[in-house]
Amino acid sequence: MSHPFPIKEIARQAGLSTATVDRVMNQRPGVRRQTANRVMTAIRELEAQEAQLSMAGRKLMIDLLVEAPPAFLNELQEAVARELPLIQTAIFRVRSDLRARFPAQAMASALDRAARLKSDGVIVMAPDTAPLRRAVDRLISAGIPVVTLATDMPATGRVSYVGLDNFRAGETAAWLIRKWARPDAPRRVLVIKRNEAFHGETDREKGFRAAMAQQWPAAEVNVEVQGEEGPDFARRLATDLAAHPVAAIYSIGGGNRNLLAALAAADLPRPLMIGHDLDPENRALLAQEQLDAVLYHDLAEDIRHACQSFMSAHSRGAVPMPAQGAVLRVMLPPMLTTQGRM
Repeated sequence: MSHPFPIKEIARQAGLSTATVDRVMNQRPGVRRQTANRVMTAIRELEAQEAQLSMAGRKLMIDLLVEAPPAFLNELQEAVARELPLIQTAIFRVRSDLRARFPAQAMASALDRAARLKSDGVIVMAPDTAPLRRAVDRLISAGIPVVTLATDMPATGRVSYVGLDNFRAGETAAWLIRKWARPDAPRRVLVIKRNEAFHGETDREKGFRAAMAQQWPAAEVNVEVQGEEGPDFARRLATDLAAHPVAAIYSIGGGNRNLLAALAAADLPRPLMIGHDLDPENRALLAQEQLDAVLYHDLAEDIRHACQSFMSAHSRGAVPMPAQGAVLRVMLPPMLTTQGRM
């Protein structure tokens, strides 16, 4: 077997004598199969270590292309600033293009630009549409690894997804609502989404519907999608809620402050309300007890896992690929108050 390692180094790795290793390498008789396997395993381990060491100090330029609400973008930028300096194996630099509204053609152009600039990796959070899937696969064909963030594109060749198990998040929201809804509350629940094309939002809705069908089959689940409607969306919802009250709102896509303001302006009581992402806006709403719970995960952990995915791709698997699925966390108002006193 061809290898660049001295006999002495292989012997140390395998825990065998140099004479035994020499017999194995020269295929001399009198060596047990288990011993020969230990030598081969030691060589593979040394090759993996060599590949990992080759990543040390390597400079990788990654592109971060995200469409998300402004509060989420701010949290993401802070997570990147916190996490990248802590990664020791390689040196990561980031080119960011973060927008609250990222038109599909502009996103596709940004993905193609990353290919032209020979990016070392792309983190993308975008709708799961055919043109963007094709753009992602063009990057993969060019040898550039792509990681999807928070919302997946499973039909592409992306190397990894980092973020929540969104189906499980939807199930969790349904469980909380069923446990907390008043016995005399209307049997109607409203789900609010930001964009129908985001795979993550769709998975949250699916998980929510599946759990509600089991836990509260008598409830009617209605879905509203903000899309391009803008500020009028919250006012329209408030008008609808005045005529058709709900037991709870599961806010998947954000915009909670606008909706709560519209409810207050219409002099409507606030229903039970579950939000997503522990950004400054939702923190403030929790502190004011305008939200009952927020489901969230650690964005810094997502960035760390994305960078590990890139290192795994560039080291050809010597650096292990991280496990998919971030830890789902739940923040309640008293928990936030306690954190503030510590």
